[in-house]
Amino acid sequence: MKYIIPILCLVLCAIQGDAQVTFSEDSAVQSLMSRFTSLQKQQISLKAWRIQVVTTTDRRNMESAITKLSQKYPELSHEWKHASPYYQLKVGAFEDKQDLQNLLITLKRDFPSAIPVMDDIEKSELL
Repeated sequence: MKYIIPILCLVLCAIQGDAQVTFSEDSAVQSLMSRFTSLQKQQISLKAWRIQVVTTTDRRNMESAITKLSQKYPELSHEWKHASPYYQLKVGAFEDKQDLQNLLITLKRDFPSAIPVMDDIEKSELL
């Protein structure tokens, strides 16, 4: 009795080993998938991570932060945006949030309010 179950499992595995599975998809599904693929190739921007160094309502504060950032971290490119009433200074472009952690820790020494944020980033910018 105790040998029947293992033998049955072997027989079933042997039978399944010879089986072939065929997959056929509808032509509408094929055309949608090819359209989706081509649109993804054309997409030049995606949602990714940046570090928002400063957010302020005073443009002069943002400009002084740019000066400080450029002096202390000349290798970092930055961009700023005015989303009324705030001026936002951002650096970096990371696909994964984990990738920005080392830079965030470094920047927090000089900019304690620095935080990770999602942004629309061109694929060519990703670090």
